[in-house]
Amino acid sequence: RIVIVTQEYHLYRALYIANKLDLEAYGVGADPRQYVGATYRELREILARDKDFIKCIFKPKPTYLGETIPVSGNGDITNDKKKDV
Repeated sequence: RIVIVTQEYHLYRALYIANKLDLEAYGVGADPRQYVGATYRELREILARDKDFIKCIFKPKPTYLGETIPVSGNGDITNDKKKDV
């Protein structure tokens, strides 16, 4: 079981994807305020839903796939590190 917390206009798509991944997902809309540019983002979300619907059908291989990063750590492994010159 998972709980997905995101802005409400993302929530429907997130729950759909979770369902297609056979996850038992529950959604919670975060921060129900209206933001500047909300109409633009909601229109953009329509295209994103179409894109992800198609991706769930065709299941393309990931473009970028690196080593698996365990979720049990603190996340430091994902931080960019400067290399000594």
